[in-house]
Amino acid sequence: MNSLDNLLEERLARLEGGEPLEVCLADLPEDEALLLKKAAMLRTMASTTSVSNKFAEQRRELLQLASQKNRTPSVASTVVSKTRTRWVFPVALAGGAFAVFTCFIVFSLLAGLTGLRWLNQPYLNQPQGIALEAPDPQSAVLEDARGLVEVQDSNGAWNVTRIGQTVQAGQRIRTGRLSSVTLGFYDGSKTSLGPSSELSLDEVDAQKSGARVVVLTQWLGESKHDVAQSSDPASRYEVHTPSGVGTAKGTSFRVFVTVALLVRFDVDEGAVSVTSLDTTVLVVAGQSTVITSGGIPSQPVFRIKGEGTLEKTGSTWRIAGRTFRTDSDTVFIGNPQVGDLVAFEALIVTDGSPILDRVELLVQSPEDRFAFTGTVDVIGDAEWTIGGRTVQVDEMTEIDEEIQVGNIVKVKGNILEDGKLQATHIDLIEEDEEGLPFQFVGVVDEIAETEWAISGISVEVNEDTNIETGIAVGDIVRVRGRILRDGTWLARSIQLAEEDERRFVITGTVDSRDPWMVSGVEFDTDERTEIDDGIELGSRVRVEGRILNDGQWMAEEIELLEEDIEPRRFSFTGVVNSIDPWNVGGVDFTIDEHTVIVGQVLVGDLVHVKGVILPDGTWLAEKIKLIDIDNDDLGCFSFSTAVREAHVNQIVLLDWSVVQLGQGIEVEGEINIATVIIVSGCTQSNGFSITHIIVIYQLESLPVIIKPPSNGGGGDGGDSDDDDDDGGDG
Repeated sequence: MNSLDNLLEERLARLEGGEPLEVCLADLPEDEALLLKKAAMLRTMASTTSVSNKFAEQRRELLQLASQKNRTPSVASTVVSKTRTRWVFPVALAGGAFAVFTCFIVFSLLAGLTGLRWLNQPYLNQPQGIALEAPDPQSAVLEDARGLVEVQDSNGAWNVTRIGQTVQAGQRIRTGRLSSVTLGFYDGSKTSLGPSSELSLDEVDAQKSGARVVVLTQWLGESKHDVAQSSDPASRYEVHTPSGVGTAKGTSFRVFVTVALLVRFDVDEGAVSVTSLDTTVLVVAGQSTVITSGGIPSQPVFRIKGEGTLEKTGSTWRIAGRTFRTDSDTVFIGNPQVGDLVAFEALIVTDGSPILDRVELLVQSPEDRFAFTGTVDVIGDAEWTIGGRTVQVDEMTEIDEEIQVGNIVKVKGNILEDGKLQATHIDLIEEDEEGLPFQFVGVVDEIAETEWAISGISVEVNEDTNIETGIAVGDIVRVRGRILRDGTWLARSIQLAEEDERRFVITGTVDSRDPWMVSGVEFDTDERTEIDDGIELGSRVRVEGRILNDGQWMAEEIELLEEDIEPRRFSFTGVVNSIDPWNVGGVDFTIDEHTVIVGQVLVGDLVHVKGVILPDGTWLAEKIKLIDIDNDDLGCFSFSTAVREAHVNQIVLLDWSVVQLGQGIEVEGEINIATVIIVSGCTQSNGFSITHIIVIYQLESLPVIIKPPSNGGGGDGGDSDDDDDDGGDG
């Protein structure tokens, strides 16, 4: 045992002795500090199952594996990804048992247990983001599994799999809805399967030196491939599909296969040769090709992608200042509406505006939206009174079925033109004698008599749980219940849900902030997540967010709850109707000498208001912030294209638009005729401003832009609007 091991053992002992984590972390190297944080998470984590023999069995297997390893600690073997790390063990550990088991886990990580195989216990939250390695060139190891992931055995049966399991040539792997998994090969190549996808491993010999051979067949769904570079010309990395095959030496690309056997290859880095019916096209970074069933690959076309405000829908869509068409293959996620912030991808064609391939809602428009916490005074068929305010409800309002008069709830919704509050969600947030409420949508991984696994979360059921009949493994369900004081997630209802119902709400205690974990469940945050100040380990919070297509949980709001959930709070966005008295979006409120007003607010301005609800029902604003629409970015996007003409001070793109170089545009690489470039920039109210040009490939000749084959009719598509003036992006 080296000095780092001794140091870790000493800090673990101090941590178990009751010293604060921050004190124990002092002067620790980064890798050891990360492991100590994980140990602290284990110490504070609540139980997700009460069956003690599961822990004993798992520990015996881990010890057996450890005894077979050469326990030579190496800092290099403690690589841990920043993406997702989820540690939830079967039983809560305390005292000496915690110290012994934590030491074992930490030293196992240091020893580089790359062959670690977790027991097949899908009802447990599995460790995420751990850097695993395939044990040999003929295997791939499963990493970062979310939701329902299954592997087919030699008898043809599908079995729920686990992180750390290995697969070999001849096996198939598939994912359910709201699910995903990554396969790591011995040479460092990775294949990631998205939801509702199926893949078979045909040949696997992923040598780190010599000829690397990986041959896969994708039968359905979507996959992403990050292929390690190989200097051996005999190396192969191939993805076969029912309609063609793609071959890459070392690159990053994506493959999509629909139920109609329409296949698309998107290349993000490098180049991929795509072949069907003895016809081959070279698809370079930023391009896509489509193969219809029984057809040949289309001429590759360039893509555009980005994030921005959705300004228009209908026959044409306008996002981030750019006009697009839709067709039958366009995928919409989250029901995006005008004013919302969305992410998008599109194909650039010659016969009109780009064709949207995918649009995903990121953040709903804040305009004319409200949220507040209050006590339920009256429950009616069309109106509720909450915290002294009347809110409208209808059949579209999502209401926690357990709510009664006197409960404390969080209500969110829209401010109507007449100033009335239309509720979209009413959620119970107060703790009762059992515990704190939760609700989420997930995919059913496993069904047992007293315990279900739903998107990796173990939930207990009993005779009082209202379970809709006919639910099977793989179904999308909405679960509501309580997180009990011992950490158990007890389901009160499990109902079938639509796949586009992707909301979760958790009220619990903070186990970790890096990564974020509440009551044993990990979720991600981004720059748009609203996080209250003052949140610490052990704080009681309410987390609300959305579930992404691959099953990842993304928090939109993390709200600190006081012990008595007081004072009641509100927030909303709207147009200022009057200032004396204050009325915004039809909602009346007051201010006092402590109210902070950000910006010069005038009647007609759009503002965001936050404050508290006083005991007499008055809404008192603490902060009024001006939203300056004129100066806000509409969004940023990047698109791939080729250079038709290259001059000293300007370039002409494939669509004949002209870009003036200089003027703050950063250029990476040498631009020539037929150079493939990625152009990035942002759109403001005064137009599109290019910030970056990156050279990614040099073609032998200029490509031809044509419309790719489409699977069916025109959907919502149509000719571009008269305002489609996007021919020049420069």
